[in-house]
Amino acid sequence: MGEFSGDNSGADVAMMEAVKLLMLEQAVQLFHQMQQGKEVPMWVYILFARDTSTDPHELMTHHLNNVGDTGGLEQVEMFLLGYTLEATLQVFRPSQVDAEDFVSRYPDDLGEDSPVLLLVAEDDRHYNIIATDSYHLKQPVL
Repeated sequence: MGEFSGDNSGADVAMMEAVKLLMLEQAVQLFHQMQQGKEVPMWVYILFARDTSTDPHELMTHHLNNVGDTGGLEQVEMFLLGYTLEATLQVFRPSQVDAEDFVSRYPDDLGEDSPVLLLVAEDDRHYNIIATDSYHLKQPVL
């Protein structure tokens, strides 16, 4: 995803819409694997167990379509985002500094070779990417 700059918000929006389409594509694949009885990560069952997203069409209609406009990603959708990007999202929540979920990883089962993207959550809707000297941070910070 390269560099983001505030100078070209149109390109940033287009890139985010493209990521949502990639998430939908991944959700369709995982949904079909789940229906066929193949092994899928546990969070996939949770993703499609909700009343508002029993299939990929509902997931897009009720959740992904609103991301960036009027909604954010729920925690189970953060798993989908990380899985889609083939990267672990390590989220720091300063408001939860003394809580168990001060640091969360989405997904938490990609393996040690997957890149780690560091994020700081202002709330469960607004995230900031922590820039690192290395594009791929291989080891978790905490």
